[in-house]
Amino acid sequence: MPSRTTLALVPAPVRQRLAELFRALEEAYFVRFVDARPDEIDSCAGVIVFPGGQPPERLSVPCLVLEALAGERERDAGFVVEMSRCAGLHRALRGQNLKESGRSVPASVPADRGGQVLAVANGAPIWWRRDDGTHREIASALPRELGRHEFLRDQLTAGRFWSLLPLVHFVRRIALGGAEQSEPHRACFIIDDPNVRFSSYGHVRFRELARDARDRGYHVAVATIPLDLLLPMRGAAGIFREFPSELSLVVHGNDHVHRELERRRSAAAAERMIMSAAARVARFESRAGIRIDRVMCPPHGGCSERTMEALFRCGFLGLAAARPFPWEEFSDHVAWRLGGWLPAQLAGGGLPVLPRYPLEQSLDDLVLRAFLGQPLIVYCHHGDLRHGLAPLHAAATRVAELGDVHWMSLASIARASATCRMKDGVATVTPYSRDLRIRRPAARAIEIEIPRTFGARDVLRVSVDGMPHDVRLRADGAGTVVVANPETREVLRIRIDATGDVAPATLRDWRPRAWPVARRAITEARDRTLPLVHTLGR
Repeated sequence: MPSRTTLALVPAPVRQRLAELFRALEEAYFVRFVDARPDEIDSCAGVIVFPGGQPPERLSVPCLVLEALAGERERDAGFVVEMSRCAGLHRALRGQNLKESGRSVPASVPADRGGQVLAVANGAPIWWRRDDGTHREIASALPRELGRHEFLRDQLTAGRFWSLLPLVHFVRRIALGGAEQSEPHRACFIIDDPNVRFSSYGHVRFRELARDARDRGYHVAVATIPLDLLLPMRGAAGIFREFPSELSLVVHGNDHVHRELERRRSAAAAERMIMSAAARVARFESRAGIRIDRVMCPPHGGCSERTMEALFRCGFLGLAAARPFPWEEFSDHVAWRLGGWLPAQLAGGGLPVLPRYPLEQSLDDLVLRAFLGQPLIVYCHHGDLRHGLAPLHAAATRVAELGDVHWMSLASIARASATCRMKDGVATVTPYSRDLRIRRPAARAIEIEIPRTFGARDVLRVSVDGMPHDVRLRADGAGTVVVANPETREVLRIRIDATGDVAPATLRDWRPRAWPVARRAITEARDRTLPLVHTLGR
């Protein structure tokens, strides 16, 4: 296994004071933080200086100096960070204006003549770098220690990002050797709830949506409820067949009752529910002639551990959710600091949880997601489009500012989530997918690094180009397998397979029950009348 990149910290006490923060960053970027020693500092890849420490006068490696935020108050009106278009910034950050909420403007750090200003607030520099060969950056930002119930991502989110951003930007650049992300950002919109028996649902008219998506170059996944698929009318099916590059279908629960996927169930009951949804979907596919991708969007955003295990065993590609561990009882933040930080969180034994974000909230978070290398998945309901498609246009425009973007279905995103790094002729691939399909790296061998997987057993079945391998996982839920690389195939395929059989759904499992049908009829009638009510209310 390759050695970790070493970063020195000045002064020494800061490593203990921010122990959890540095531990999370070490896991995120394969680095190691050490106390700075004068005789060893030049052998490190970089130096980070906190208040109370002095940067070395002569230094041959990059150095980040973090200055105290003089006069900062916890509650204030906030400020806007204006990012420059300097090539030294990550592509997604260039030219962005990001709002920091509830804090006062940090003290300015006057830039030297010829220095590159990376960010300003209220017209004054708060982050800049010297361009004279000294490799030094200075930022008026001071990260905080992580709380017991806090993810690392909680300090790098819309409205709360500035204290951590310069440090993460520096660490990331050193860890990756200054390399920029070469893969395009992957993006998709999701609309929850629509029934596709008719050509419209509430404020959404599918043909108008598809044409707009084609004109503006975006993709929408419609999360439809399997219960709705039992009735024979299929008014929108032709539209989905006509616009496959703009519209796709995914699964939204099964009956869409309260806390449907989150409530406590036995393993067998959870599997019956998921197989019921799969049976309803398959029945619709055979009659309508269109594919529904096996990605689950949980109703009301919740899904239990047991249900996630059932989704994994029943062959679903992933779960798209706003929380990395989407059940209320989750509290083990200390052990899983990178929840919400990665391209996807593997849970339920091997099911990727794809991060999605509500359209109604600040689009600044899309910038931070792009910076972290996450897919840009934005979800809404038909009511969010009651005044037209302008909210989708605004989000698509913001996404387009972040660099090269490919809009695609959720299934395509789920099959492409991975990171790859090369060293000494070996490609290390970390799959954040249970069915990864990527361009084969030019390497003599491939090291497959299974990321930490919540709820994984001791051994995980991993197939590489069709060849199965039983990977023994470490105590932290991660594992590694190295295989030779047959360069005769263009596509590298890595699968994480569930073991054992799942009983198929019976008629009793998937036939509709009275209460879910009645409830769905009421909510659908409400949704379909809302456009009329909105028109009459003008």
